[in-house]
Amino acid sequence: MTLEDLQKIPVLQTATINETAGKDPETMHYIITCLRSFWSGNYGTVCDDDTAANNSDLAEGCGHVLARYPQKYKLIDDIYIEAHFDADNLDNIDYTNTLIMYPDER
Repeated sequence: MTLEDLQKIPVLQTATINETAGKDPETMHYIITCLRSFWSGNYGTVCDDDTAANNSDLAEGCGHVLARYPQKYKLIDDIYIEAHFDADNLDNIDYTNTLIMYPDER
């Protein structure tokens, strides 16, 4: 798996993120900016060990990538963007998906 492959994975968001972003264009733009950062390999504020684990799972083609971005605009907390993937099941949303959520929704 590559960072480019992550862009092909379905992106979902929790209802609370959807509600907040849907009411404020600046918040929606920020979330999109975070998602683009995620796809470029900038995992926000996660520690170096988590970054290494993210990149290791990508190289293996199975696992997950977790990123954390600071609270901004109408968001009530930081946000996580987490992709789960399995190179053998890329077309199955049960195995391969990306979710945008608050940390307490994980």
